[in-house]
Amino acid sequence: MNFDIVPAAHFGIDELTTLWNRSYEDYFVPIAFDRAMFERHVRRAEADLALSRVIVVDGDACGLSLVGRRGPRAYLAGFGIASAQRRRGLAKQLIEAQLRDLSAAGIAQVQLEVIEQNPARQLYEQAGFVEVRTLEVLEGSFESPANAANPTTPDTGTLAAVHAACTALSRPTWRREWPTVQGALAHDGALALGTATGGYAVLLPTPLPLNTLLDAAAPDEASAHALLDALAQARPGARWRLVDEPEGSPMHRALTARGATLVIRQIEMTATLQPTSSDSSSDSSRPVRS
Repeated sequence: MNFDIVPAAHFGIDELTTLWNRSYEDYFVPIAFDRAMFERHVRRAEADLALSRVIVVDGDACGLSLVGRRGPRAYLAGFGIASAQRRRGLAKQLIEAQLRDLSAAGIAQVQLEVIEQNPARQLYEQAGFVEVRTLEVLEGSFESPANAANPTTPDTGTLAAVHAACTALSRPTWRREWPTVQGALAHDGALALGTATGGYAVLLPTPLPLNTLLDAAAPDEASAHALLDALAQARPGARWRLVDEPEGSPMHRALTARGATLVIRQIEMTATLQPTSSDSSSDSSRPVRS
């Protein structure tokens, strides 16, 4: 078997969109993207295509490792092998090459989320990732009491300060860090909602009855309940989904108390690397033969 591992920047967006969809064939949850959805995912994750990798077998691009970068940290924003090429050891080759190149590019830590029952957990463990915490995707509808306070609309500065305060209490995942939130507000038509007690939510422009929260947090459980009241006031009868909520956080406790249901449980994993240089190989092609 002949294969190469090369930068994703060698491919066009349409090619990468097709490769993404092939890499997630028969996955646990549907993750099929069109071009616009893939571009948005790349932007939100701050994916670096020069640092991301594609595995090519006998001329066929059949696996993708999409990596976001924020300073010395990286995020595995997508990883998979096309179904026809699975169980040939290619995922192991791809993740090991990706980590070597991240180390050479000055990355000190890599993080990812993996669905609890996904066999890829073993692959990541073998590559040096360790499990850090449990994250949940929760859905629910909430009633607001008649005397609930009206929600506020925080400006960007106020939202940034509240986000930082909540982050100090419960660390957000990569997809809910401030750069992602700020980008969604600027480019995706997301709306911010706040409460007087310091809770906030960032609403994505999704149609009813399912409303997606890009992010939501509160400094304590009482404030989290006030935030759920505010969401119920903002869109009465709506069903909400919050992704990547750390188990045991104030929002998690409030959502669970209000009857929210578990949709997916994920495991956050991190790998610590030893940076070997500063960006020396971030745009290199690394041919591999086996």
